[in-house]
Amino acid sequence: MSSIAYVTDESMLEYHRLCRNRSILFWRLTTKNRFTDFRKGDLLFFFARGAHAKKKKGFIGYGHYACTRKLSISQMWKQYGTMTGYDTKELLEEAIRKAAKDNVPDAMLCLYLEDVVFFTAPIYPKEVGIDIPIHLESYCYLDKDDPQVTVRILKQADKYGIDLWSYNISSNPTEVFYSDVVRHVISLAFSGMPKECGNDKERAVMHRLARAQCEKENWEMIRGSKTDCLQFDGKTIHIAIAFAANTQDRAHRMLELFGKMNLYSLAVKKNTLQYPLRFTVLLENEDAEIESLVKLLNG
Repeated sequence: MSSIAYVTDESMLEYHRLCRNRSILFWRLTTKNRFTDFRKGDLLFFFARGAHAKKKKGFIGYGHYACTRKLSISQMWKQYGTMTGYDTKELLEEAIRKAAKDNVPDAMLCLYLEDVVFFTAPIYPKEVGIDIPIHLESYCYLDKDDPQVTVRILKQADKYGIDLWSYNISSNPTEVFYSDVVRHVISLAFSGMPKECGNDKERAVMHRLARAQCEKENWEMIRGSKTDCLQFDGKTIHIAIAFAANTQDRAHRMLELFGKMNLYSLAVKKNTLQYPLRFTVLLENEDAEIESLVKLLNG
């Protein structure tokens, strides 16, 4: 999964926090989408000054990227209103005009974020082993050179705590936060595994089985995979792995299958995730041997 550190106006973020906005719209003075490998559900971390650190920027929360749209000021206000971070259209226009030095474009690139999470304290780059230029003007990728960065930020946020006050009664930010931790740990584990094995026919079967599993409620494909699926219900981590093998390579492929399961288990333990892990093997036909071994592994 990809994560971005996005330079953000702290007063606008404070407005969203106080208004308990779970979805927000960011505008950018451009119509060119320069983001690459940034998909729906990826995390955009707010890089800004915290309330008690006027000169020092840190990560003060994040949102889940939903989509990008090109909008005029009028379209922004009509469609998103106070989700732009301002009480009135006039205040929104004033902020944009000031940033654009009175050269306001007809349309701007807008990022729509969902399931916003705020931290109780800023997390500074050095705390998670990274350097971000002091004069960063827009954004930078966090995990381009070190895939562990996002997990380290989330684990540090877990130590400090997340801001529960800024959420209404109907929302559950804790569930969202820990779901993000699980998804990033599991996707990171998968990224370190060997490339997909099997012949073309076997891979086609496995891809079909995995897609069918992801059509079920709350299941999703593990980032980067076409065969491994994830579901997290807040209590248990469920991983479903598609499997297909011919008679000749069955023994070898089974070793690969259970090797993957062990790597996922090690990642959960290494990152001290306090949730049981349960595996399911997706098969085209019943296989008593595999089903028995998975039952033993799940305990």
